[in-house]
Amino acid sequence: MLVEKFKLPDTILYTYIVSFFISVNISAQDLTPGQDETKIPINLQADFTPAPQSDLNIFLDDGLTLAKAPFNFSSSDWLKTGAFVLATGFAFALDPTVKNSVSSIHSYSIDNATGFGEKYGRSLYAGIFGAGLYLTGEIVKNQEISSTGRMVVESVVYTGLVVGLLKYTIGRARPYENEGPSEFFEHTFTENNISFPSGHTATAFALSTVLSRKIDNTFATIGLYGLAGLTAYQRIYDNKHWFSDVFVGAAIGYFIGTSIADSEEKRRNENTLLDNLNIMPSVSSSGLGLSLHLDF
Repeated sequence: MLVEKFKLPDTILYTYIVSFFISVNISAQDLTPGQDETKIPINLQADFTPAPQSDLNIFLDDGLTLAKAPFNFSSSDWLKTGAFVLATGFAFALDPTVKNSVSSIHSYSIDNATGFGEKYGRSLYAGIFGAGLYLTGEIVKNQEISSTGRMVVESVVYTGLVVGLLKYTIGRARPYENEGPSEFFEHTFTENNISFPSGHTATAFALSTVLSRKIDNTFATIGLYGLAGLTAYQRIYDNKHWFSDVFVGAAIGYFIGTSIADSEEKRRNENTLLDNLNIMPSVSSSGLGLSLHLDF
């Protein structure tokens, strides 16, 4: 009886041969006693740290973060916002009482003390201070000093933009106009009708918030917010603002300063993590691999 010959296709035959030799190689490795899996590193290291951002890019990114903040509010943030709106309404109700109380206490010594508070809240002085810090840090190659200066400048610029927009939109008469606390939308675009909110107070609180977060010292925080509070008091004492003006100004400055400080802290933490991550290709008896090392 003739047996018909059966011929395997070439592709299947080649696949079988390759698979056979691979399985033999694996079996031989498994049977080798005391085999060491020591990795042999290659002189090649992958660096996944991103290129450092320029200060201008950081400046713009922080502004974008501020602009988008209300759209990213959590339910807790909206509850705080609601509480702030209620507190602002209460502050409006107190405007006449606070004005009369503060105006009845005037003296030469208080004039001198509050004068420093007025200067602390000037955006020009705060801007010069921030620019000076930034340039000093760049000259002496100290990143901490230069980043602090940049953050101060950011706080002054963004606070000025927000406050300026509100001032000229709302158009509230200043207390010395003697038109009462309910005179709004006087769009004459003059100094007499841009009372709400207080720019000095907003700048002072933004500055104090940034410096407080950077210094991170309890006594410094108390002193810095004390200065901001002195600025707020001076604006009422000098009959330039209502109590509600400085209340909202303080909230705006604190919010902007906190946002800038949070963005800086997040950026620092991300860079620290990437700086400490080393990924090294390696070779061992079992094949190629990657070795990851993270320093905490």
